Amino acid sequence: MKRISNILALAILMLAIATSAQAEGAASGNPGSIAVEIENQTPCFLFGGYQLSVGVRYGRFRIRASTQDSGTADFEDNGIDDRDERFSRAYDDGSFSVTVDYFLNDYFFGYACLASNRWLVEDKDNSAGDHLRTLDAGLGLGLQYVFYKGLFIQLTGQVNFRERQSLIIQSSRYTVPGIDYSPGLRLGYQFR
Repeated sequence: MKRISNILALAILMLAIATSAQAEGAASGNPGSIAVEIENQTPCFLFGGYQLSVGVRYGRFRIRASTQDSGTADFEDNGIDDRDERFSRAYDDGSFSVTVDYFLNDYFFGYACLASNRWLVEDKDNSAGDHLRTLDAGLGLGLQYVFYKGLFIQLTGQVNFRERQSLIIQSSRYTVPGIDYSPGLRLGYQFR
């Protein structure tokens, strides 16, 4: 219940910020210069988690701030340079990121991301777990398509890089992969 209240409060705050930024852009005499976007990584909800982003778009550039918890989704399979099938790894509360996007045209964009992720790592055999904090840098490509009056869908692919860190969970050593692949499917709304 507390998690739902926190998510609802965050969503209301994002809407208030977006509405305020939209009003400022319209009052500046150049209403098309600034757009505010709110989006979510929709598959997170299917696993009992959430992801929320708010972004400000100016011309071809956009900057986004995000927070997420992936619920029960297991990201250990996304490791490129190393994986450990004995463990599961999921984004936990307290993961956040900042992303800078550059739109090549109306649809395609490239981006760079810096994220402070709090991972929940669990041993699949006995459900023992611990948290691991990483600082990730990512590069990605995406496609954004506005399909109805500001509603959009976004498909992305990102490669994340991080320092390889280890932790011990009940005498078993876990080492986080140094490189991950991260696909994304987001739904959002653009305020103009």
